[in-house]
Amino acid sequence: MNSIRGLQFRTTVLLTFVVLAATGLTAATCLRVSSRITLSQTKRHAREIARALAGTVQAMLERRDREGLLAIAENCVSGGEIAYVIFADASGELITGSQGDKEGITQFLMKDVKHVSVQPIDQPQLSQTSEKAARIDIVYPIYSDRELVLQSDVRSTLGYVRIGVSLAHSQARLAALIDSTIGLAIGITLLMVPVGYEVVRNVISPLNKLREAARSFAEGKLHTRVNVKRGDEIGELAVAFNGMADALQETHGNLMRLNSELEERVLKRTEALEQANVRFKELAAKDSLTGLYNRRHFNELLAQLFAESTRYRTDLTCMMIDLDNFKRVNDSLGHQIGDDLLKMTSTVIQESIRESDVAVRYGGDEFIVLMPQTAPEDAQASAERIIDRFRSTLQKRLPEASIASLSIGLANRACDLPADSMGLIQLADEALYLAKAGGKNRITVLRPTAEPSRRNA
Repeated sequence: MNSIRGLQFRTTVLLTFVVLAATGLTAATCLRVSSRITLSQTKRHAREIARALAGTVQAMLERRDREGLLAIAENCVSGGEIAYVIFADASGELITGSQGDKEGITQFLMKDVKHVSVQPIDQPQLSQTSEKAARIDIVYPIYSDRELVLQSDVRSTLGYVRIGVSLAHSQARLAALIDSTIGLAIGITLLMVPVGYEVVRNVISPLNKLREAARSFAEGKLHTRVNVKRGDEIGELAVAFNGMADALQETHGNLMRLNSELEERVLKRTEALEQANVRFKELAAKDSLTGLYNRRHFNELLAQLFAESTRYRTDLTCMMIDLDNFKRVNDSLGHQIGDDLLKMTSTVIQESIRESDVAVRYGGDEFIVLMPQTAPEDAQASAERIIDRFRSTLQKRLPEASIASLSIGLANRACDLPADSMGLIQLADEALYLAKAGGKNRITVLRPTAEPSRRNA
C-alpha cells in the first residue's frame, strides 16, 4: 500500500498516462490521415478502372454490342471488387449493366427506367447505401476515335460507363492498420511502464535512500548511513540524518555494554536450568541401571500404542520376559554379578528388537517389549532371537552365571482381544507364567498359531 501511495509510483502512473494520451492522440491522427489517404487512393483506383474499361468497350459501344458489353460487365462484377457496371449511350439511355447486389443499378435509374443518371462526370464520389455497402461511384465518358472536325483533337462522346468500386478491401486494410496501431499503442504503453519507472526512480532515488535508511535504522540496524552527496536540501537532510544516527548508535552502544554482563549471566543460568530439566526428564523416564524405559513412562506409552492399535485395527504384541534363576545368581555370586546380568539382558533385548519397539524394565528381573504392528509369529521369531543371543552373550561375558536363562510370554491385542491396555499386560503375564510353569527357558504364546517353542533348562 505504501508503494502505491509513494511519489515514485504516482509519478510513474502520471507519466504513463501522459504517454498513453500522446500515443492515443497520435494514433487517432494517423488513423484519420490513413483513412483519407485510403479513400483518395480508392478514388484514383476507381478512375483508372473506369478509364481502362472505357477504352476496352469503345468499339463494342459503337456497334451497340449489348451481349459483349453485358459479358464484360458480368466479368467485372464477378471479381467482387466492383459492385456494379452500367453502360449508357450519349443520351444516358441504358444499354446494359450488371450488379453484385440489389442496390447497384436500380439507384441510378431515372423515372422512365430507360435512362440512367450520368452525372457528375469523372468525379469519384463516396456512395454508401447501407453500413456495409460503401463504395466509390464514378461516371466516365467513352469517346469515339473518329475526328469530328479536321485538324481537331475533339472527339465525340459515344456514351458512358458507370462503376462502383467496393471499399471492403480498403476497409479491411484500414482495419488491419487500426489493429496494428492499437497494438503499437499498447506496446508503447507497456514499455513505458518499466522505462518510466526507471526514469522516475533515478530522479527520486535520493529520497528512496533516505526512506530505506530511516526504515532500516528503525528496525535496529544502527550502522545504517545515507550515502547521498548533493548540495541541495536533500543533501542537507542526509547530513542531518547521519549525525542523528551517530549519536543514537553511541548511546545504544553504552546501554548494550551495561546490559551485556547481566544478559550473559541470565543466559548461562537459563542454559544450565534447561540442561538440568532435560537430564531430569531422561532420568525420570529411564531406569538408572539398565537404561531402558521405566515402568511409569511405560504406562504412558502403553496407553498411547494400545489406543492407536485399536483405532487403526493393527497388531500390537506384548512380550514379557523374566530372568530365570536370577535370585540364585544374586545369592550365590553377589549383587554386582546380578546387576551385570540385568544390564547384559537389557543390552541383548535392545540389540534384538526394532527401533519402533519399546523395551522396558518392568520391575526387578522382569522386562517388557511392546511391538507395534507385529503379528504373533513375528514376535515369536524376535523372542527366539533374544533367547539365542542371551545364551551366547552369557557364555562370553558372564559364564559364571550360566544357570540364568529367559522365559518369555507373548500376548497379541488382535488375537487375544483384551478389554484395555492393562488387560494386554495381564495376558502376557499369564503366558509368561505358563512358560515358567512349563520348565523355564522357553517361549509361550497365549493363543499360539503353531506349536510353542520348547527349550531345555
